[in-house]
Amino acid sequence: MVIADMIHSCSNAHVAKAAVFCIGGAFAERVAAAADQKGMEVGGFVAVIVQEFARRADGEAMRALSCEIAGADQPILLGLARLLEPALAAEESSEAEHRVLPVALHDRRICGSLAYAH
Repeated sequence: MVIADMIHSCSNAHVAKAAVFCIGGAFAERVAAAADQKGMEVGGFVAVIVQEFARRADGEAMRALSCEIAGADQPILLGLARLLEPALAAEESSEAEHRVLPVALHDRRICGSLAYAH
């Protein structure tokens, strides 16, 4: 029931933004950075991820998330954070690749060829 409430609530961009704000701290900064990288507002970014989870998650994924948040003081906020974590990790990984790529290309040019790799 909590997962369904979280999905229903956080599918709304305004509620999703408020939830991220309530979680706050480094997590909220990571969400803002990932949303910015996609050219989106925080609430819209989160709402899309929540809606995608609702569309794709099977019973096992729902049960796993329910188990993770069972007994939490704020299960909806914890559930949202757990739900967003894979998307944040993917965005951070993508961002890191984009930062490293120009340096890697530059280093290869120094070695004399773009095809040369260490």
